[in-house]
Amino acid sequence: MKSDGLKFNLCCAARLLYRFGLSVGNAGHLSITIGENRMLVNRFGPSFATMTPADVLTMDFAGNVLEHDPSVKPYVNETIHLHGVIHRYNPHIGAVAHTHPPNTVTWTTFRKLPQAFDQESCLLADDIAIVDEEFTGLAQTEDRVRPFAEALGKKPVVLLPNHGAITTGPNIQSALFRMILLEGVCQRNISVGAAAQATGLTPHAIAPEHALTTKQELARIPILEPLWEDLQKRLRQTDSDLFRFMPESESVTSTAQVGAGSA
Repeated sequence: MKSDGLKFNLCCAARLLYRFGLSVGNAGHLSITIGENRMLVNRFGPSFATMTPADVLTMDFAGNVLEHDPSVKPYVNETIHLHGVIHRYNPHIGAVAHTHPPNTVTWTTFRKLPQAFDQESCLLADDIAIVDEEFTGLAQTEDRVRPFAEALGKKPVVLLPNHGAITTGPNIQSALFRMILLEGVCQRNISVGAAAQATGLTPHAIAPEHALTTKQELARIPILEPLWEDLQKRLRQTDSDLFRFMPESESVTSTAQVGAGSA
């Protein structure tokens, strides 16, 4: 896909993360690899709610800006090292999403993996890891970020204690869907825990082997392309300004199935 289409899709993903309540202020970055040592990533400043293709920079994995729209200030804060290091350590990863979803952040304070309590949660069965560390400040150096990159070499989703989450995939759509799913998983774990405490009843999680079977069954259903099309239709209703930048050749782009193979 051409760069204009990838930039547009990145902006759609950002706007959707905002619409789903999964972003905070102007924090967070999305990135897409476009070649050896090259990635598209949003500049610091605009929130996910207002991002346009002009806000998407071309950078190398060391955090240097290679190309940018002349109408914008191409500033990216030091936390962009997170994306560069992840892509450098994991060339199989096509796209990375990092943001601070509220229920996910709450769940990370427990330092444990969430369980699967519903069918949708099974889509992330055996896909989530958690970095075993104390929060000590911003993730803006390679030494600080390396454990995240190494964890993402094994699982496509990583929880960052007291911080947020990173989701990955072959494209930005998959990274987006995994972030939406992750927030749902964490929200369900929190609500089930609260209900158990309030009622005194014992909740029963889906057994890991059954969650994996369900994941495999769901992977045979073509979920992502129609879902991406539907989400874009929703965005047309709420964010019509963004679609002024939609490339003429873009309609529904090909997406890879979450859970149907590697990250």
